[in-house]
Amino acid sequence: MERKSLVVVFSILILLLAAQEVVVKAEAQTCEKPSKFFKGPCFSETGDPRCDVRCRRDEGLLSGFCKGLKCVCTYAC
Repeated sequence: MERKSLVVVFSILILLLAAQEVVVKAEAQTCEKPSKFFKGPCFSETGDPRCDVRCRRDEGLLSGFCKGLKCVCTYAC
């Protein structure tokens, strides 16, 4: 009886670890590219709302942020 319980617990642990690995691989990666529509310098390191709006609304991408003085958009790769 004790051996069966150990086998069941071990099997459940293996299934949980395998399921976790599948979830990690399924997450989308994000890539970056300069905005095509943002004009002028992008100043805010914490996030310029104008940059984010341009990337989301005008370019249909995930988000936008300032990197250096440029607006950079993120998208799923």
